[in-house]
Amino acid sequence: MLSIKGAVVTESKWKLVVLEIQTPIPELDASQLPSDWRNRPHHRSTQEFGTAWAKGMISPVLKIPSCRIPLKSYSSEHNLLINPLHPDFQKSVTVVEEWDVSFEVNS
Repeated sequence: MLSIKGAVVTESKWKLVVLEIQTPIPELDASQLPSDWRNRPHHRSTQEFGTAWAKGMISPVLKIPSCRIPLKSYSSEHNLLINPLHPDFQKSVTVVEEWDVSFEVNS
């Protein structure tokens, strides 16, 4: 799901990528996230949470609930955080397919 709007989308180069993940994927539920994880605009606590996970080299990927799609209606909806700097990333995550994607904005 793309949730960024405006020129940053239309003036940037984007790729749609299918990944194969060959490692167990740790999962967090909403109770393990900062209490304000669903708030908009996003609070610093969610950024700090993600930064701590990435810098801690805890795992190459992490499954978390989506804040954009209601969990009550779509309980299997989630996001994957990906840490390409993790030492196991290259042996755990493989690009299967990729496509160039462009977005047009009608004025």
